[in-house]
Amino acid sequence: MKSECIAFVRGPELYCQNASIQQWTAFIDEARQYALLGSCYFLAQDHDVWAKIPTAVQNHLVSGYHYAEKQKITLLNELIELEKIFTDSAIPALLVKGVAYRVDGYSLARGRVFSDIDLLVPDSHFAQALEKLKNAGYLEFSMSAYDRRYYLRWTHQHPPLTHFLRGANIDLHHHIFPVSSRENIRVEPIVEQAIPLTDSAFSVPSPAHLFMHAAVHLFYQDETHKLVKDLVDLYLLYQEVITRQPFSDLVAAAQQSNAQAAVFYALSTLQQVFAIQLPAEAGQLAPAASRYRTWQMQFLLTHLLDHTSTWHRPAHFFWFVRGHLLKMGPLTLLYHSIAKSIEQFKERRELSKKQQQADAHTRPGDAH
Repeated sequence: MKSECIAFVRGPELYCQNASIQQWTAFIDEARQYALLGSCYFLAQDHDVWAKIPTAVQNHLVSGYHYAEKQKITLLNELIELEKIFTDSAIPALLVKGVAYRVDGYSLARGRVFSDIDLLVPDSHFAQALEKLKNAGYLEFSMSAYDRRYYLRWTHQHPPLTHFLRGANIDLHHHIFPVSSRENIRVEPIVEQAIPLTDSAFSVPSPAHLFMHAAVHLFYQDETHKLVKDLVDLYLLYQEVITRQPFSDLVAAAQQSNAQAAVFYALSTLQQVFAIQLPAEAGQLAPAASRYRTWQMQFLLTHLLDHTSTWHRPAHFFWFVRGHLLKMGPLTLLYHSIAKSIEQFKERRELSKKQQQADAHTRPGDAH
């Protein structure tokens, strides 16, 4: 594992004791790339290693802390607006992912940067929730007709919504994983066991379900551009979840949602990357996981995190293909790949035609 951020998070005291100037430089570059400056600021404070960090590095961490605090205010103001929309409605609306960590007081939310607000609403109330958001000024991004159909037909959410004045982004989910998948992950237990927030129209998933959701998001995805951040978040979330609920609740949450394999992969990876000690109860999840997939996961993560590995680029490709196959299955993926290629070809041809028309009006006559 070559990630400096992961090395710091795994053992701040040891890292501060042994890190070279070159490692600190790489650490700051990586923390900025993955928006982890604010999170590492709080980890340094919590582990009482702040005085051991070089001053130049401290300045970057403080900058990340201030940026996250500013964004937190924007987030809380937007949640106040959303409260107005869902108050007195019968819609069971859950705040999930990063925003749930923030409003439910999770330590890992300190210094964490948010890009959007994730809402989960049961499919039976989804149309009503969407109508309320649109009436309040949350509109869809412009996208091709094919991409919009892709969202509505195969994914677990509506196309992203943005408030036309404030620019706030909302991801409205009716599931936690694409409906086209054959994984058959159940969302009902998350909704049924959600914890209502005091004096709020919203609820949040139980700690165990938050971890389960994070595990599904990380180990069944096709993207790698936030891999280090996602691994750090998962590790910090796990540490906090097991202080809030017994480990047996985590196992039960995975079983209820049919996500045993994803949670087992998550726990195995945390053991591999962060050297956590797993309770014997983790073995209850093992039968649902494929030994081949477990080995595959460990192999791919090792090379994805090591930019010097000759397998680094192939690992990206295999992770991408694997994630898409989990979401769609081979036949659906084949259809989507062909349809998307045709769509992109049409877009390029249309763009080229528009450029030629613009050139015809702007270039001198002898340049035609």
